[in-house]
Amino acid sequence: MTLVALVVASHATCARCSESGGSESDATTSLDGSRATPSRVGSCDRVTASSLCSEYSGGYLAQYEAVLTSACGKLSGTFVYAECPNTSVLGSCALSTGEVRKFYASGAQAYDATRAESECEGSYKGTWAALR
Repeated sequence: MTLVALVVASHATCARCSESGGSESDATTSLDGSRATPSRVGSCDRVTASSLCSEYSGGYLAQYEAVLTSACGKLSGTFVYAECPNTSVLGSCALSTGEVRKFYASGAQAYDATRAESECEGSYKGTWAALR
């Protein structure tokens, strides 16, 4: 009976992979054992010009991808499909849109932790998370 349940579960997993156009290896296993499709990440790296980098993922990236990629260059940034750089990050600001804006201690407008937190919570109404 256990073998039958295993075969049925395996078939159901592969059927979901086929329906989504992916393979079983495209999914990841979460801590609770459920399967989840990895989310794409894109970022607008503006560290050199403004000491900021914004990360986008999930539905927000999917819905606004064309706008985000074109606007990034206009903000003196470079759009890449990767996370923001990890060097000199002071902290991150989670915005209600799902964007995560990272503040840096390097670049033309280098932040200190106090100013970064204040800008996150005051100007952007975000949730601050210090990294240093």
